[in-house]
Amino acid sequence: MTENCNATQAALRTRSSSIFYGITALRQKVNRNALQDSLTFCKNSARTLKPWLGMIFVGAYVSVSAVYCFWVGRDRYQSISEFVIRQPLPPNSSGSSLLSPALGSPTILGSLEDGRYLQAYLGSYESMRRLYPSPGRLELLYAPNWTDPFTGLRRGANRQQILQFYQRQQSVVPQELSGSVVIATNGYTPLQAHELNRSLLAESQRFVNIVNQRISSDQLRFAESEVVKARLRLDRANKSLNLFQARHGQLNAVAEQDATTTYLAALESRLVDLKVQEASLRRQFRDPQAPEVVYVADQVRELKEQIAEERRKAVNPGERDLNRLAIQAQNLQNEVTFASDALKASMLAADNSRIESQRQLKFLIMLRDPVLPSQPESSWRWKAFLASVGGLMVVWGVGGFLIGVAKRS
Repeated sequence: MTENCNATQAALRTRSSSIFYGITALRQKVNRNALQDSLTFCKNSARTLKPWLGMIFVGAYVSVSAVYCFWVGRDRYQSISEFVIRQPLPPNSSGSSLLSPALGSPTILGSLEDGRYLQAYLGSYESMRRLYPSPGRLELLYAPNWTDPFTGLRRGANRQQILQFYQRQQSVVPQELSGSVVIATNGYTPLQAHELNRSLLAESQRFVNIVNQRISSDQLRFAESEVVKARLRLDRANKSLNLFQARHGQLNAVAEQDATTTYLAALESRLVDLKVQEASLRRQFRDPQAPEVVYVADQVRELKEQIAEERRKAVNPGERDLNRLAIQAQNLQNEVTFASDALKASMLAADNSRIESQRQLKFLIMLRDPVLPSQPESSWRWKAFLASVGGLMVVWGVGGFLIGVAKRS
């Protein structure tokens, strides 16, 4: 009896375990099928919503960009001025009019070159430091407001960021054809744009004058140094000439040579006369030893000897070589004359440089004065919006290309 009960319990336990395992396997199969169905549904939903998600993202991005550019963004005001840099013409110049033919290509090229120098200077840190000695003033004037926190100069910006912001607030463009310079300034209020433009004009006038006066000062120093050199050269030339005259016991070797030449010419003229007289006497007297003929012949011989002696003295290095002395004296005299002329020219150039350094060499002739803007500039809104749309298109195209390449690989 007991054995029958134990066998019955064992059979029940075996059947219960079989039923439990069957139920568990059925549950797992049901769960696996449900999970697979869920994943299949999600994949189908994602595949269905994928094009719409991209369109939603693009629409949201474009909408946000449009709202910021056309409604939220702060107004920008622009003030424009135009001028030409011109140097005053000499009083005797006929081209005194700005539009005269005398104001040709060289003047335009000079104004264009000055405009390029000015363009580089107005965008430099030195220009910003002169207009805004304290960086805090620039941060205060262009600080962001609560309506547009993305625009303006943030507090605590470093020097490079401040300089870049300052450069973005201005545009200096030299005109290639006319030679004029156009300055455009931006501001968040009409007064900011107008005052910045006027400040840049004043700084441009100062820069042009200071640079030219500095150049003239350098030229003046150079001219004064040349005057000193010319004076020293003249002193050396005078000293050499005086030593030469003192050494040779004469005041002017050229004059002495001229005197010697005149003396020899007179002797040769006298010799010619005596030879003519001797020939005449020889025709008159048959005897060549006649006293009259001998007397004149002796005079001719002595005069020839005297002329030969004078010529020997004039060219003999052991004697007073008047040719060599005359050449040396002439060279020394030429050196004195040249040094004197150089001193006069240097003094004249120094006086001109001194006058030029004290006056305004170039002027800004205004073609268009800056005016207070009456309405904000709206072109920046379209530029910013189109730039954002263009950036989105570039990112979309590059991203699609990279994804396609990744799928193919």
